[in-house]
Amino acid sequence: MKKYILVALTAFFALSANAQSDCCDKSGKCCFSPYWYIQAQGGIQLPFTPGNRGDLLSPVVGLNIGRQVTPLVGVRLGAEGWESKVKDQYVADTYNKFKYYATTFDATLNLVTLFSKKACSPFNFYLLGGVGYTWSEATLTSSTWFAPAVRGGAIIEARLGKNVSLALEYRMTNTSTQWNGRIDGDKQHDWYSSALLGLAYNFGHKKVAKPAPEPEPEPIPVIEEPAPEPAPVVVEKKPEPVVVKEEPLKETFFYLIRESDPDPETILNKIADWCKKYPAKKITVSGYADKGTGNPKINAKYAQQRAEKVAKSLQEKGVAADRMTVNSYGDTVQPFAENDRNRCVIVVGE
Repeated sequence: MKKYILVALTAFFALSANAQSDCCDKSGKCCFSPYWYIQAQGGIQLPFTPGNRGDLLSPVVGLNIGRQVTPLVGVRLGAEGWESKVKDQYVADTYNKFKYYATTFDATLNLVTLFSKKACSPFNFYLLGGVGYTWSEATLTSSTWFAPAVRGGAIIEARLGKNVSLALEYRMTNTSTQWNGRIDGDKQHDWYSSALLGLAYNFGHKKVAKPAPEPEPEPIPVIEEPAPEPAPVVVEKKPEPVVVKEEPLKETFFYLIRESDPDPETILNKIADWCKKYPAKKITVSGYADKGTGNPKINAKYAQQRAEKVAKSLQEKGVAADRMTVNSYGDTVQPFAENDRNRCVIVVGE
């Protein structure tokens, strides 16, 4: 019998190695919907009575119909039985076989969903509890016995696909001592355990629309202001006044991957000098990241850090904070055709 147990366990883990979860979209959001299932089981049964455990093992089969109501909770109605054994109390080394059947109503709790909040796991671990009735022909009287029973256990499940799952189940059942015909004085209750391997067909899933992907934000174009036209020179008899031509400002800092410190220093000095020369002007500091590396969340962080560090360095060189507007576009805007040049900060004078 131990050989059969080993074969059953080997088959379970070999088949479940290819288990897949197919109720989640690519973003990881769950698309679970309630479903029904029919499950056939086969395994071994062992009563907790005096005697050699190997001699008491017996075959057992089961059939269940159930519904997974939520990713956390399920219910099922089932029947099991076939054959059990009991040691003869009067004849040494003799074991009597008898037929028994049990019907139960069970509830299951998915611990994987409870603790990990993962509703679409290909592997699940359930706790089981149920109530029902047992019927047995091994009684102390000439008639059969019909008695209430309670049971609890655990289930390891592997999803082989949307409609098929494999489950290894172990449970303990408590019922009247009369079910196996033993005479134990005042003892009124007895236990037996069952270990079963089951294959279930799942059906009745509702079609659940997968969440539509969030639209990507439209890129904000970088508008370059044209250089101001030179002021007209008025020719007078007096000496010509010195006309100061406003110098446009547009400087770019380039970065390596995961860099956010501005370099070189000469560009910072150039911008600071421009701000001193034109005290009424303001500047815009815009941070970018390249779309070819990282992901939108990381790229948004680096673009923001780059822009803020440039602004901070300019403040340290005497540029007032109220003269600067700091923007971050992440990788949603690519100012340059070459991917690596988009790891940058662009400073424009206004």
